[in-house]
Amino acid sequence: MIKRFFLARSTVLTLIILVLGAVVVGYLFPQRFLLSPAGMDRWALDHPFLATLSRTLALDHVYTSPWFAVLLALFMVSLLFSTWEQFTRALRLTREGGVGGKSLVLACAPETVAAAAGRLGYLRVRSDGDSIRLVKNPWGYWGNVLLHLGIVAAVAASLVILLYEKRGSVDLLEGEVHGVGDPWTRQDMGLLAGTFALPEAVRLDRVVPEFWPNGNLKQLTTDFTFIGPDGRNSPYSMHVNKTIRHSGIRVFQGKSFGRAFYVGFQDANGAWQGDIFMVDSRFTGDDAPFKDFTVPWTSSTIRAKYYPDSDRRAPVGDNPLLLLQLVKAGKVVEELSLTAGASGTLGGHPVTLVKSEWWGGIIFIDTTGMEGIFFAFLVIALGGGMSYLSPPRELLAVKEGEGCRLAWRAPRFAELYREEFERICRECLPADEAAGGDRVPGGGHRG
Repeated sequence: MIKRFFLARSTVLTLIILVLGAVVVGYLFPQRFLLSPAGMDRWALDHPFLATLSRTLALDHVYTSPWFAVLLALFMVSLLFSTWEQFTRALRLTREGGVGGKSLVLACAPETVAAAAGRLGYLRVRSDGDSIRLVKNPWGYWGNVLLHLGIVAAVAASLVILLYEKRGSVDLLEGEVHGVGDPWTRQDMGLLAGTFALPEAVRLDRVVPEFWPNGNLKQLTTDFTFIGPDGRNSPYSMHVNKTIRHSGIRVFQGKSFGRAFYVGFQDANGAWQGDIFMVDSRFTGDDAPFKDFTVPWTSSTIRAKYYPDSDRRAPVGDNPLLLLQLVKAGKVVEELSLTAGASGTLGGHPVTLVKSEWWGGIIFIDTTGMEGIFFAFLVIALGGGMSYLSPPRELLAVKEGEGCRLAWRAPRFAELYREEFERICRECLPADEAAGGDRVPGGGHRG
């Protein structure tokens, strides 16, 4: 009963629809690993109902959620039953052959048929005196089995990845070091993954963005260095679509980068405090939103964005202008613009912009099971090749009176290989009969 349930067409279609639906949900709902905590909070404020739904159903981390793991497991069980069905069918066809196909009587012995078919690549798989069974490409029976096995392997590997994959990303200033065991800016862990710590510390050396004249990003290069326990440095440079591998960890360039503004504030006691405003590049220009910051010396919210150049018009520049807003009860009460080295007052506190530099994000992924995905694709390709490039053809020659009855069957592409069967028939006939046509049951001929 369980087997029948998992093999039912409605069950298979439902599982496929649910898996595809999960992919769509992962696209429509923001995933917490791809969005900063502040971005997730902003989305939650804009969509309170969807945010509640996302938290309740784990839609903010679809691919590492328990329900998605259960869905994949059910899909794999269905595939396992289907693979077993394909295995028993292929075994039966290998041993016994199929039914149907073309049949006619020839004035020759079964051994003559076997010799003619053998010259065309047919292999003798059974012989019991009066009958001979031959098959060309008998391995083609097993193509569907390999196809199903490959899909099972792909789903199983995906399930392993889902359970054990570790993802962490960190936003670093130029020269800043992320030590072994330091907390991540964002992380997404598999259900059984445990904690994620890099084997070595990593230092961000340089972020080099290149822009088109209109201000759009042309290229982003990130230089960083792994620092081993013995002090040995392993420098790397990466850009968009380039992946780095180090000690089994895959490293990708993060989507986030921007300017870090080192700002000094003087508190009510006259003491100076330093804050770093890491403003994303998307908070740039007149139409850009402001990024919210919380600082210890005031209960108000500080909003920040910047212009690439101090004139506020150039889309690209080397002297960025920082725009700060003091917000109380949702209203902007004061605004201040600063370039590097400039000072001003915000909320009654002296403020100085010391300097600005680039910061960037780096993504680290430790994946278990990715090799299984590549192996699965290899098995799928092999199964597809066996099924469609070398389909089996069956030939059964049974002694009947003075001649033999010949039955031929091609489970796939029969019309394409019909000429092969006719060639075997012609080679089995005497020269005079072959010239006049093939003898068919009842003594007739087909010209």
